Amino acid sequence: MLKYPEITSRQAKILAAIVKENCDTGMPVASKDLVDKDYFDLSGASIRNEMQVLEKQGFIAQPHTSSGRVPTDMGFRYFVSELMERVKLSMKEQERLRKEVFKLQAVNAEVGRRLAKLLADSSEQASFTLLPGETSTMGLSNILNTPGLPAEDAKEIAEFFDNIDDHAEQMMRDYSSGLPKAVIGKEVKLSEKSDYSMIVSGLQLPSGKKGVIGLIGPKSMKYEKNMTLMEYVAKLLGGGAAVMLIILIK
Repeated sequence: MLKYPEITSRQAKILAAIVKENCDTGMPVASKDLVDKDYFDLSGASIRNEMQVLEKQGFIAQPHTSSGRVPTDMGFRYFVSELMERVKLSMKEQERLRKEVFKLQAVNAEVGRRLAKLLADSSEQASFTLLPGETSTMGLSNILNTPGLPAEDAKEIAEFFDNIDDHAEQMMRDYSSGLPKAVIGKEVKLSEKSDYSMIVSGLQLPSGKKGVIGLIGPKSMKYEKNMTLMEYVAKLLGGGAAVMLIILIK
């Protein structure tokens, strides 16, 4: 288990705010951003002091000469493992997903492609499905439209999609069943340049066959909602132990 440097409760709250703000905007976060949006009843100077500690501890970093900070892989990992609260899907969202998944269960052909499209549309990320005899990808345009996403990061995801068949057997073996697992940034071993984020869930179809569904996006994706979405869809598709993988991109 990863051992994190010790931080105070206040520093943890500031880290969570930085992650959430970075996920909302895709941009580096400055102390002024947190003050202006009333995240805390603290002065800008107090927040800057705490951000300096978080940077020294390795939770955030300064990209280039920007005055703002972005979460590091460890910062995202700490947020996902220690600070993140799962969001609840609204009744409207649950009903929409339930209807769409039930439609999929009634269709024998192109289930993977339709499921990948549902996931891409619901998450506004790129998605893939690995089912017996069928590999599908959707939503790359969602990644290309991500504000502030560097071109090289979008290229990494496109290359992963191009070569997904090379990884399919390994992912089916590792993630089609088992306990939830998060993998962030360089923790991912599927490609040399793994500075992006995936949320992957194993699933079991009503037929008993297993598969893997996944979302791919920047490290600044909305983890709370996307993880809840994957869990819910996997459950609707027929139960089985859902497995989660998070891999990340800047």
